[in-house]
Amino acid sequence: MTLHIKIERTLLSLAMARVQGAMAERNLSYVGLRATNGRLFVAAADQSLAIYNDFPCDVKKEGLLFVPAKLFSELARELPEGHVELIKERNHLKITAGLNNAFEMIIPIIEDGAWREIPIVKYENTANISVTKLAYMIEQVNSCIAVDSPRNYGTVAFLHRPAADKSQLRLVGTDSFRLSFCDIRVDMPDVFLKTGISLTKRALSELTRLASEGFETVTLSISNDQTTLVAQVPNYQIFVRLSAVKYPNYSSVVPDIKQRGVLMNTSHLKSVARRVLLAADKSRVLQLSFSDASLTISSKNTAHSEGKERIGLEGYHGSKCDIAISGKYITDIVGVTGAEKMSLQFRDAVEPIIITPYGEPADCITKHILVPITGGTDTHA
Repeated sequence: MTLHIKIERTLLSLAMARVQGAMAERNLSYVGLRATNGRLFVAAADQSLAIYNDFPCDVKKEGLLFVPAKLFSELARELPEGHVELIKERNHLKITAGLNNAFEMIIPIIEDGAWREIPIVKYENTANISVTKLAYMIEQVNSCIAVDSPRNYGTVAFLHRPAADKSQLRLVGTDSFRLSFCDIRVDMPDVFLKTGISLTKRALSELTRLASEGFETVTLSISNDQTTLVAQVPNYQIFVRLSAVKYPNYSSVVPDIKQRGVLMNTSHLKSVARRVLLAADKSRVLQLSFSDASLTISSKNTAHSEGKERIGLEGYHGSKCDIAISGKYITDIVGVTGAEKMSLQFRDAVEPIIITPYGEPADCITKHILVPITGGTDTHA
């Protein structure tokens, strides 16, 4: 089929940025371009993701073709400002751009590409979610989720409605040494998400990418057979194959600590941890030494470097307690929280610590649970 269109460079670049996530095998994958009814439809898909988006353009000749994903994606980012013209000529695509079409490139067309129509997914399970809240929730949990893990649940996040409050959505992640969950309050139908779903890190990345564009809400839908998540905003759809991982009963490892926590300034804790960790070895262990009205944070390595800093804790009069924790986990938490202060709750040097941010965005509640290194075990979620 022939194809000849003119489109704004910014729109073409955005279209290609959106489909990046479906290019798992970038050197082997291709992108479909379909021009019809005054719009350019751009699509890419692999075994786990299918992404579709479309933009207005000047369609001089309708048509469909396929181009190498990596090459065309890189080209879209580097094109000069202004209009871009795409013209199919025999077995290649000619791209011209810039003032008086000063730039020109010819790239091959993939002849055996197959256009995949937007999937027809049957679902009654749908809700409109605040994009800002969704992005915040993912950010709080994302560092707990690994690309590879000896425990399969360590590679996914669990999205569900907690039994204690069905007006909330909760995202949970754990790598068995730490666990984070974030609740957001959402006005959603009773039928939405009666059964929780497991989302891969890759799926979360796509939702985060969508959220970065400034939309107010995103429509999330789950197929009736519980195999597909659909995220939709105007002229942009993401289809995610849901993970089959069965998430464990994580609530059993969340400690029930009643006593008041130690309140700390988040930005100050972040600065102190980063300074002190300069003296740590590869394990990046931080020693938290609580004593009357103060906390001393320290680290050291086998090369005899040692760093420490004392922080005053107004109102803390607990007993002396030394707790060793991962400095990486602390910096992950303080690096993403939107809270000015954080509360640390603990019983002793071996039981899990609860870190609760104070002053989060409205209708967002997060908790982080860390296992002390001296505990000699993990959460076994």
